[in-house]
Amino acid sequence: SRARGRSAGRCAALILGRRSAQRFDPAHVMSAAAFARLLDVLRADTAARVSLLLFVHRVEGLAPGLYLLPRGPWGGRLTEGLAMAADRQAGRLPAGLLQLQTMEPVALRRAARSLHCHQDIAANACLAFGMLAPFAPLVEAEPAAYRDLLREAGLLGQRLYLEAEAMGLRGTGIGCFFDDPVHEAAGVDAACFQALYHFTIGLPVDDVRIETTPAYPFLAEEPAA
Repeated sequence: SRARGRSAGRCAALILGRRSAQRFDPAHVMSAAAFARLLDVLRADTAARVSLLLFVHRVEGLAPGLYLLPRGPWGGRLTEGLAMAADRQAGRLPAGLLQLQTMEPVALRRAARSLHCHQDIAANACLAFGMLAPFAPLVEAEPAAYRDLLREAGLLGQRLYLEAEAMGLRGTGIGCFFDDPVHEAAGVDAACFQALYHFTIGLPVDDVRIETTPAYPFLAEEPAA
């Protein structure tokens, strides 16, 4: 149908236009509606093994601080030993989201920057994600499972890239972070769960010194059939 064709065309444009942000606008606030849509997407995978630690800097309606989005069967296990579980305030938060700790914006920025190898991009984003997976129990049962966990985290990152583009923002994956301090900040049982990958979403600030070209430019050079 015509509607399906328009939808497919928009999806293709998002995929081909997807880029990583180099810098973020430190003043931009993510709307509550955009954050709600993002949560809907993240909650949809009921078989997920990767849960999300959120560093919320600027999201409409949420106090700056650390939050947790447990996902899948292992999500309940993750919340059992949380050191800051008393601050959940479940009645005032979107479904499934737990508040671990509120923080002053400046303190949160400093913590996010330090935990992500002192990268400003983690402090200036609207929010940053830490992907937490039940590494030890799964790898002990099947040593090759670590590959599947890393692939799952990477696939989730690609989904976040496209969701960011769809809301008019941009994402950036972060592979450099201090895992043990991240576990400590979240109150997570590091003997079971490990941070595998991190991600940020915000309003990009383009650097004119960096050249960008269309994805798959050779396709544009092919003659029409």
